[in-house]
Amino acid sequence: MSDPIREKFVISQKAVLIRDNKCLIMKMTKSSEHWELPGGRIDEGEMFDTSFAREMKEELNFDNFEHLGVVHYETWYIPDGSAVCGIANLIKNDKDEVVISDEHLDMKWVTQDELDDYNFFWPSSKKMIKQGVEKYNLINK
Repeated sequence: MSDPIREKFVISQKAVLIRDNKCLIMKMTKSSEHWELPGGRIDEGEMFDTSFAREMKEELNFDNFEHLGVVHYETWYIPDGSAVCGIANLIKNDKDEVVISDEHLDMKWVTQDELDDYNFFWPSSKKMIKQGVEKYNLINK
């Protein structure tokens, strides 16, 4: 029997990947008017690192990446009444080609100045990207 409390709270991790001062965003297949950062939910029984590695493999075809830290997290409620905790992680992978999964229709590399041109699924995506760029720039001074 499933736990109704557990089903009402979702933890999801996203990746902020920056190359040449641009962040990777992906157009969703399920909701084609929305864009998002790569990533997904932590499955029951998974730990942070194994879940995040699985999502990066599934969504970007990355076997290896460097985790540079959490840049933002936020909680909110979705229309069905479930609570979501979204965690944005800055990652580095400058060598592998990004190969998106069939969960996405398209991908783009965007600057901070272009963020308002996109409709993001997560309410805090723009903030996550901006804080990821800020941390990336501090690390790479």
